[in-house]
Amino acid sequence: MPGHPVNSKLEAITDLWRISQHCFSEEIRSKMTISPNLKLCDITLREGRQLPGVSLRRDEVLLIADKLVEAGVGMLQMHHDDPQEMEEVKKRHPNVTIEALVHPTAVLNPEMAKVEVDLNFGHGADYTTLCFSFSEHQMCLFESMAGARITIEQAIERAMGSVNYAREKAGKSRKVGCLIQDCTRIPIQRLAEVCKKLVDAGADMIKLDDINGMAITPVYTHVVREMKRLLPGTEIGLHTHNDIGLATAAIYAGVEGGADLIDACVNGLGERAHIAPLAEVAAVVQIYYGVDLGIRLDKMSELSRLVSDVMKWPMTDTMPFVGKTAFSHLVEVHYCVPEGEEGFWSYLCMKPRMFGNAQHNLLGHYSGPWAVRTKAKELGLKIAPGKEPAVVQKVRSEIRWRKRQLTDGEFRRIVEDAGR
Repeated sequence: MPGHPVNSKLEAITDLWRISQHCFSEEIRSKMTISPNLKLCDITLREGRQLPGVSLRRDEVLLIADKLVEAGVGMLQMHHDDPQEMEEVKKRHPNVTIEALVHPTAVLNPEMAKVEVDLNFGHGADYTTLCFSFSEHQMCLFESMAGARITIEQAIERAMGSVNYAREKAGKSRKVGCLIQDCTRIPIQRLAEVCKKLVDAGADMIKLDDINGMAITPVYTHVVREMKRLLPGTEIGLHTHNDIGLATAAIYAGVEGGADLIDACVNGLGERAHIAPLAEVAAVVQIYYGVDLGIRLDKMSELSRLVSDVMKWPMTDTMPFVGKTAFSHLVEVHYCVPEGEEGFWSYLCMKPRMFGNAQHNLLGHYSGPWAVRTKAKELGLKIAPGKEPAVVQKVRSEIRWRKRQLTDGEFRRIVEDAGR
């Protein structure tokens, strides 16, 4: 199902956006190796639930799944903890690809891995992705989770056994994935060597997981590109974390390196400092890179609010594209523009309706006559002649005292009092 909108013609200026023409220069685009098969996997129903105080009922899981599918998401990642959830989602949405992630707690022991593989494929998973640890920094996990400290080579042998079993259970219509934790702290050649063994054992997809943001963004482009070169024909995925504030940038770097599959989550929810947000990733990939991920961008604001409400995890007003202030102005100079299209594009590059959002007029310490006039017009008010300075002064005074944005009612009273 095609997404909307998608910048398939790589245009810098349309009626919906006006972005930098440099995004589409041959000099810059020639350095990218974007996969023609790029797709997005939303992991809200797995990583998005790894938050303190978040525990979803089955009906809530299905509600979120329904809204994700309505927004054009074609691939969902779910947890092996409750395979019945997968089965219910698959019944409702048979055309959606479900990836069941099996954490290291289950796959470090090959016998436990078999149980989870059987459950996943038996409950509708299209991908069963097994999480493995081959980094020297994580070998201690085998002792704490599997009861024995083993060598990396022994860990590889165990992993190959689990993958081989999963391959047998998958058959021809389903796929086996391997998520490689701590991928950027493993030398490239060693990483490729290990992953080649997993591919030979039956893995269809290798998903690279940075664990918690171990590298600057060019590293992701390099690692993905090298893995694509060294493992031709293998689907390469990328999963990033925001511990150093680069999760979303790392995803784009991976896209430029040729990643076939990228992970994102509604509102960026996830472990610790969260992960890459769905709305941002979908918008940038579809508009700036011109790749159709199938996402309905106009559903993003509604989806973000729904997930925030169901999970009781607040989304900030400043979230790009979907937040209340994403397309809003406050400082006076931003209001000193002509009305209509010409003025709109002075300080914005996209139309808020693309995301089911709207432009808001905000007031703050740096608001002046232009700002209060615009706010008054929005509310159908008229400021009495010569009273604008008094309204501005009162607005600033109220904000300094209240330490928050004024409500429409409070602003209305200020304007009315100034007219008396």
